Amino acid sequence: MIILYVDISTGYKYIKEKPEIAQCLSVYFLTNKKFKDDVLYFYHPVAPQVIVGANQNVHFEVNLDYIHQHGIALTRRGAGGGAVYVDPGNLTYSFNVNDDGTNYMNFRHFAEPAIEVLHQIGVDAEMTGRNDLTVNGQKFSGMSTLKIGNRFTCGGTLMLDVDLQSASQALNPPKSKLKSKGIKSVKSRVTNLRPYLKGKFAKLTSDDLQTMILPKVFHTENLKDIPTYIMSEDDWDNVKQIAQEKFGTPDWVMGTTQEFGNYHTRHFDGIGTVGVNYSVENGIITQAKIYGDFNNAGGDLHHIETQLIGTPFKRDNLIEAFRTGDVQSNIGNVSPADLADMLIDDQYKEEIPK
Repeated sequence: MIILYVDISTGYKYIKEKPEIAQCLSVYFLTNKKFKDDVLYFYHPVAPQVIVGANQNVHFEVNLDYIHQHGIALTRRGAGGGAVYVDPGNLTYSFNVNDDGTNYMNFRHFAEPAIEVLHQIGVDAEMTGRNDLTVNGQKFSGMSTLKIGNRFTCGGTLMLDVDLQSASQALNPPKSKLKSKGIKSVKSRVTNLRPYLKGKFAKLTSDDLQTMILPKVFHTENLKDIPTYIMSEDDWDNVKQIAQEKFGTPDWVMGTTQEFGNYHTRHFDGIGTVGVNYSVENGIITQAKIYGDFNNAGGDLHHIETQLIGTPFKRDNLIEAFRTGDVQSNIGNVSPADLADMLIDDQYKEEIPK
């Protein structure tokens, strides 16, 4: 059971000025001793932005020209998962809980309150794949997670009235990811909930949706019975400090800018997309950088990259490099052999943006 609902409405003036502040909230709730119990908060984006996962390459997966031309902010969260476009038509929810050994990476558990509400209002929502909520085969929610110490966050977005045209233009997912979903574009994969809301729910707002989810989480019909904490100015000063030190810095948001000549990606069911940007000279890997939307945001990808650099570009040698790099712990349940095949097989080759 969630112990505390945190009302963040006092900080929207800060989030409007610096969108990256919203990406610091979960880190604050996971690391500040004041929040030792489980908490839930909701976030309503105040302006359009693209949020990329901790291990993604913005140059490969975001249409930077488009978002700059249209005034769309770019931020990066601490959690894994893939890039999402959000705007005031989204509702984001985030659980920040102690790890009791049962629910880390259990996306279904944390999505259940939203799914129950949607079923009650006539939306045939279901969880599909690793971390997506869908209706009629189209995605309206993606989820991500981040673990820090013995606490972790798990949450996602609910697309109610999102600008789908902007979402389609702003995001450039790898072709391997689109192929794994059996689609050709972002626009053909995603949907808003609005078309599925009928009758008295046709004009449902994100505030209404939030108000309906809260009683499911806290097992009460009376909102006044929900234990609530309102963020103070001192809290926001601490959150802004996190943004200043990390989440608002260009190095964090933009990430690595090197382009190493070859970029191969492959989608693995239950894990996500793994990509390697690399160079080969005289049959030896000379440079390597790993990206992806896998949810293990805390893995030591540098360790894998170090094992790859200097390795002969041959299948057996690549398998050994990935094995020594401990991909199971640092990425997820993918085999070294499958990753080696990804590097040597041109069917997994992606175009590198100019």
